[in-house]
Amino acid sequence: MDYVELHAHSCFSLLDGASSPEALVARAALLGHPALALTDHDDFGGMVRFAQAAREHRVDGIVGVELSVGAQHLVLLAESATG
Repeated sequence: MDYVELHAHSCFSLLDGASSPEALVARAALLGHPALALTDHDDFGGMVRFAQAAREHRVDGIVGVELSVGAQHLVLLAESATG
């Protein structure tokens, strides 16, 4: 499957996401997705749990964040370990 979700919110996105990072990764693995990006709102709180679950399920975990810039939202994804 070629689909990769690049804008997923976990329970660390207050009032916008309900699933744990582990549940998101497990579902992506079950659906055969090769990767998943976690882009919680202004927060990296779930990133360690996300990375551990991605490694466990052999899903490429993509580090991301959705930043609030004024009234706009900007989604940023890390391209490599250095950013």
